[in-house]
Formats: sequence, structure tokens, C-alpha cells
Amino acid sequence: MPRHDTSNAPVFSLYYIAIDTEAGVTPEQFEAFVRHKGVHIPCYPGWRWTLLRGLRGERAGQYMMLFEIDDAGQRDRYLAADGNQTELARQFWRDRREARELIREWKKYATFSELPTIYTDYRLLAENKKSTVADGPRYQERHPGEEPLARVIGIHNLALRPDVRADTFESFIAENHHRIEDYPDWKFRLLKGERGNRLDQYVVLMEIASLAALHAFYPDADIATAEAAAFAKSYRDTKQMYEEWKQLASFSGSPQIYTDYLSVAESLS
Repeated sequence: MPRHDTSNAPVFSLYYIAIDTEAGVTPEQFEAFVRHKGVHIPCYPGWRWTLLRGLRGERAGQYMMLFEIDDAGQRDRYLAADGNQTELARQFWRDRREARELIREWKKYATFSELPTIYTDYRLLAENKKSTVADGPRYQERHPGEEPLARVIGIHNLALRPDVRADTFESFIAENHHRIEDYPDWKFRLLKGERGNRLDQYVVLMEIASLAALHAFYPDADIATAEAAAFAKSYRDTKQMYEEWKQLASFSGSPQIYTDYLSVAESLS
């Protein structure tokens, strides 16, 4: 069956992060530390991370670290299939004493993106390359008095319908995702878990340029605006593609498990 070639596609890795509330750590303290100091923890070459805070959905108020890695080969240089660091990764940290000290300080506030933290590596199955959301920072401070640039990241879990094979659904997506038209300043990606704790699970990762772009179409969870309805009428083939999708698997939003997150910090190096 034809497949969308993702051999050189980015890898997305999600780590659940929990602050140490027993020690009295508040979300404000944790985010302040990450923005001022944690962002200086270096990334492996070809890696970057964004710290996310749940806005609404299953994990509202909770944290996630989203890593975007250039490709699976670059991931495998530093992270083994069992989640442990490779020798190259161990040498990376041995060479960076100040970074190790920052990580130790981070752990006074919250868990860090390493075992035994729950995590999943996802491979990219499809994305909307026509989206108006360009590559760029997901969080960025701006001039004093201005709101920071902060993208919204929606993580929506999917499940196959009874007796639907994975290759059937994946082939449908590969052959039809070009029919998707996203709302302005929204970008669709479909991912599949391949390593870690959520193997074989599909998620829609929806990247939205800002809170304003989210609220323009969905100011509340699963409550669409008139603008969203008008958009759907303008792109009837997209709506039809979604109806065909729903014959094979569940779809984004209620009643599926999902969380919309707000970006609150991003690595600087």
C-alpha cells in the first residue's frame, strides 16, 4: 500500500512533568525558574524543547515537555530504544558541568525529561504543509509590556474502530491528508507512538499560532464559533475527508482524551 515517506521527518517526544507540590512549589515559581534559568540547559544537536501547561481538557494545569528532533537518526544518537542515554549522550553531559547543575536545580522544582518520567516518542505520519503556521519559536519573550509569543499545542488521542487495521487507517491518511485545510494560524499533524509508554497510539498534534487564533474558532472546549462554521462550509472536501476518517478511527475533540496546552518556555540552545 502507498505510504507517506517520513524517513527524514521530525520526531516528536512528549514527557509528562510534575511539579513538587509537597515541597510547596507553585506553578509560578516553576515557570519563573524555567524561563530565567532552565532555558539555558543545552539541547543535543538537532533537538529543541518547549514547556507546555495544560489549558483545558484532561490535563488542565499540568505540564508537558515537547521535544522536536530533526529525525529519528538524530534521536537515536542520544536516546536508546529503552529510554536510556547513549554513550554519546553521557559524554555530552559530562562535558557540561554547569548544565548538570541547572538540571539538579530544576529537580528541586519538578521532574525532568528523563527516566522514570512517563514519555512517548512519536513518528510523524502526516502534516498539513499548506498551513499558515510557519516554523519558528513556540515561546518567545518580547519587549517589556508586550505579551510573549506563545503558541497553543493541542494533543488529541485517537483510537481505531473495531476491526480496522492500522495499515488501513495509515494508508487512508497518507492518501488523503492533502485534502485538509486548517483554520488560519492552525497546523495539523498526525503522529503515531513508536517508543516509550504510549506505543501504537495515534495523536493529532495541532499547533496554533496564539491563544487569539484558538479562541477565534474554539473559545471553549468543543464549542465552535460562527467563523468555524463558515470555514467548514467553504471547505466541503475537508469536511467530507473528516467524515471518511471517522469511519476508520475516532476524531479530535470530545469525547476523546485530549489536552490543549499553552507554551510557557522554550530552550535557547
